[in-house]
Amino acid sequence: MPVLSRVLGVATAGFGVLEFARPDLYGTAAGLGPPSRALRTLHHTLGVRDVVIGVGMTLAPAGTPLRTVTAVRVFSDLTDAVAFGLNAPADKRAKSLAVALGYAGLCALSLRWADR
Repeated sequence: MPVLSRVLGVATAGFGVLEFARPDLYGTAAGLGPPSRALRTLHHTLGVRDVVIGVGMTLAPAGTPLRTVTAVRVFSDLTDAVAFGLNAPADKRAKSLAVALGYAGLCALSLRWADR
């Protein structure tokens, strides 16, 4: 059973709900600037993305469906890393990159058991 994928799916959905409900939380932690309508819109969008992907990782049948949605999660984390790498201030960049790349790595690792 792909336990790691399921745990990461629940965590992803939870992060998405938090990001949607408190959009200023992640932007402030990443040092992207003061709360603004644009950042809230971005974080609402990312929150919905993460809820959808997280539910998919939690409920998708093992095999190709789970591998596909997990690959989407990895790709999403990699694009987040690029965005934070380009936009986070220097003093927050390493932490932002570590979080995004670390989560991408965990999700990529979970692909090993996604067929069971």
